[in-house]
Amino acid sequence: MKKLVLKYVVKKDADSCSLNAAVFTSQNEIFTGNSRGMIKLWDLRSVSEKPILSTSLSEDLEVAVTSMDRHPFQGHIVAVGGYDGMLTVYDMRKAQTPVTVMEASDNCLNDLRFHPERADHLFTASESGAVWHWMYLEVRNNSAVLFSDEDYSTLLLKVDSALQYVWETLHTGQWKDVDSEWRKLYSYVSLFKALLYLEFDKDEISGLVNAIAACDMGLIMGEPILDGLLNNIADSVNEKLWKFSETKRAIQENQEEQEDSSECYPQMNKENFVETVHIPSIETFLLDIMDKKPVVITGAMDFWPAMSESRWNIDYLRKVAGYRTVPIEIGSKYTDDAWSQSLTTVNEFIDNYILTSNATAGYLAQYQLFQQIPQLKKDILFPDYCYLGTCDDIQVNAWFGPRRTISPLHYDPDHNFLSQVVGSKYFRLYSEEVTASLYPHEQHLLFNTSQVDVEHPDLEKFPLFSSAPYLETILEPGSMLYIPPRMWHYVRSLSTSFSKA
Repeated sequence: MKKLVLKYVVKKDADSCSLNAAVFTSQNEIFTGNSRGMIKLWDLRSVSEKPILSTSLSEDLEVAVTSMDRHPFQGHIVAVGGYDGMLTVYDMRKAQTPVTVMEASDNCLNDLRFHPERADHLFTASESGAVWHWMYLEVRNNSAVLFSDEDYSTLLLKVDSALQYVWETLHTGQWKDVDSEWRKLYSYVSLFKALLYLEFDKDEISGLVNAIAACDMGLIMGEPILDGLLNNIADSVNEKLWKFSETKRAIQENQEEQEDSSECYPQMNKENFVETVHIPSIETFLLDIMDKKPVVITGAMDFWPAMSESRWNIDYLRKVAGYRTVPIEIGSKYTDDAWSQSLTTVNEFIDNYILTSNATAGYLAQYQLFQQIPQLKKDILFPDYCYLGTCDDIQVNAWFGPRRTISPLHYDPDHNFLSQVVGSKYFRLYSEEVTASLYPHEQHLLFNTSQVDVEHPDLEKFPLFSSAPYLETILEPGSMLYIPPRMWHYVRSLSTSFSKA
């Protein structure tokens, strides 16, 4: 078998003497060290033969650079080993001034490496045969003289003031009318806040928790920036916090017993069952189903990674998203007077509302969770039927909550494919033709929502409701319900449930 080797010269004359080490600091920048102790930073996009930064490992002597590595999460931090056994840490944002210089060995440092996941750990190997393990946080904190606690606190206050100003602008008028530039600004300031916590918070856990919260606020309130940098940072921090966690809490033993209870299952009439179809062809769906009737589709989710038996459970959601901040609804349904919204982490939501019996229901409802946490999006697929409509912008929302959470009787203007990933839900559906019997709210914000409590109707107040024909079904994991536009539907969770639509 022939092998093809691609050879590409980036900087043919990068140095006048032997280059002993090189490392990428970003996608387009490379750090090099030579046998005379010269360290240079190159921009690979530039046609210039001159580096954008040049400094010496030692001010007095020509000490050869022997090894080099880049911090896995903070590309501007580079550790350099010398022939004299000195370990030097550079922050590329501070140009020629090293953050730390320390004696790591009496002999040449042949190699050094940051731990790929625990980046506060650094390992060095010397010519004497010794391998040393260093805690990088101790090295980093020696640079406190460059940025005091007072400076840090003052800067955080200024950042929070900026965020508050942008927040007020975002909440002036209607959300849809907000200039996207203000949302981008919120994201950039949130990114700066997150980096402050990661770089200067003395308590590593506190810094990570605050940093991921700042990232999520930027994702919730802002717009995507810098090729998803906020997402990337949040994913990395969540993974690190998960590994720091001493206990990985699984579903409580009695939870499964609770979920098996059938006391909340409704009495159903077979004559009203929604039709079930096993993976209809595109042609069948287009000609016989689309815009005409609701159907339960089976088999279309069988190949989703999320449907793997060991995939989507409480531990998995904690691992992938446990420390992420998300908006939740407080209250059984959004038409209740006591209904409210709150921000919480996924871990707190699971602990307070999923694994704990709570008189007040909590619900992560109709939220673009997969946009905020792309790692979860990898576990789901779009059914081909979604592409039959005229709209190119396919909205994907998530619903996650305990049993007894309710979506009041309402309709949506678009085609809806509700995919049940975990748990079961009861659906009741009414045709647009019987709208008058469903008593929609008169106020503008709830015009598409019925005043009737579907399973406990006040027939004296809403007498026509009892005569309105309907269809119903219980949607089980692995099944998908197609709901045509403007078809009224009521939903109640029969168990802890995760749905995508």
